[in-house]
Amino acid sequence: MKAVTADQMRAIEGRCVDAGVSLDTLMENAGRSIAEAVLSRLGGAYRKSVVVLVGPGNNGSDGYVAARHLAKRGATVVAFNLTKRPDPDNKRELAEAVGVQVVERPGETALADASAHSDIVIDAVLGTGRARPINQDIARLLRAVGDNARNIVAVDIPTGMNADTGEFDPNGLRADLTLMLGLPKIGLLAAAGQGVCGELRLLDIGIPGGLADDFMTEALTTELACGLLPLRSGDSNKGSFGRTLVSGGSANYLGAPQLAAKAALRSGTGLVFLATGQPVYQLIAGRIDEAIYLPLPVNETGAWDAKAACSELLFHVSGMDSVLIGPGLGQSSSTVQFVEQLVRNLPETIPVVLDADALNIIARMHSWSDLLKPPAVITPHPGEMSRLLGCSVAEVQEDRVAAALDAAGKFDVTVVLKGAATLIAAPDGRLRISPWVNSGLAKAGTGDVLAGLLAGLLAQMPGSPFDAASLAVYVHGLAGDIARKLHGDRGMTAIDVVSAVPYAFMELEKNSS
Repeated sequence: MKAVTADQMRAIEGRCVDAGVSLDTLMENAGRSIAEAVLSRLGGAYRKSVVVLVGPGNNGSDGYVAARHLAKRGATVVAFNLTKRPDPDNKRELAEAVGVQVVERPGETALADASAHSDIVIDAVLGTGRARPINQDIARLLRAVGDNARNIVAVDIPTGMNADTGEFDPNGLRADLTLMLGLPKIGLLAAAGQGVCGELRLLDIGIPGGLADDFMTEALTTELACGLLPLRSGDSNKGSFGRTLVSGGSANYLGAPQLAAKAALRSGTGLVFLATGQPVYQLIAGRIDEAIYLPLPVNETGAWDAKAACSELLFHVSGMDSVLIGPGLGQSSSTVQFVEQLVRNLPETIPVVLDADALNIIARMHSWSDLLKPPAVITPHPGEMSRLLGCSVAEVQEDRVAAALDAAGKFDVTVVLKGAATLIAAPDGRLRISPWVNSGLAKAGTGDVLAGLLAGLLAQMPGSPFDAASLAVYVHGLAGDIARKLHGDRGMTAIDVVSAVPYAFMELEKNSS
């Protein structure tokens, strides 16, 4: 399912007109669909009171169409014009003709009282065309609604949200349900973790198929993830599904490489090798029955012998189908030397995933992306992304979509920008947005699980790093959702996510059959 910017949505509307579907038809379809969604939420119109907040543009017109249909179904509907509307206003006149009461420029007290006594408030104030901060007059009115309404439904996007970036004006109106019209807006999906949009529901407004095919951003849906699953032939053997090498671990981070290796094994890859320094190896050897251990040389102090360890690892790398570097490595001086030498000498043909401390180390290397020859995937959280791009975390978070696309294009790698609604960006400008928002995943070790899962899938589909990363993100999120249902978001841990990965794959396979 495509996701679009505000400008792209306007282009689609123009294409609709060219295809014989008028803007008025789209508006009527939108209003009718909004009314049906509201009636479903209310459980019918009988003795229900609805407040519609109306703004100056097409979003407000959608609100008036919805108000008309709700009134015709028997609801008591009051529409509040918060700003000046066009004159004449055909959609308002049609709504008034069926009993919708219209209040011009209401005060804060009237809005607060109406909101408190209504069953639902429809926010149709400012849609995708909002480009300026909300002025203080409108802000006071929105605050009166937000402080008193029990149930707020936003039309297309909540008032105050930037449709392209997801940035939310502090004076905006948070929604309990957002009814996306036609196609989801990129900013709305990217901001899903902010607690601004509430439940998301997509409404069909009659846009002909195929009009958005040339746009490069997609919502990462179940249908899409099912189509990415690698095939598994009945006459396969363990060599058929690739060999994955995980390199990581240090004295303080024994669990990270183990979680990554366990996740890689759960991905369906045929063989998993776990390479770590000799002291770590002595502590964790045998904890993962299925893994093949590769102890790497250290010096007399127990730190990496960078040159010898790199040489040993590169000997084994040549026989791998994917390599993961980073989980639990730490950033000691010998580790930095080890990673720098490894990045400079990785074979061109082997896909590599760089995660965690490997990212912090390469961020300090000059022109590191020129040295990284294989088709690579990086998996930064916002802090790591800020170091890679040389900007602040706040700048990354202000426009996560732009940050992910900028990094993918600048470094010529596939980027997985982690967080609520994780983003996957390809160097050619393609972008996918994960649907998963789960506070239970905001815990130590879950990033290692994602990295291992990704590396294991990359071994099975080495020519498709963008697809492998997309599938890994979806399965990781689905597994997290399964773990949350079993253990709760407070109690779930990274190992619970690993344990749920097989069930996530089974659910996808069931949906794809």
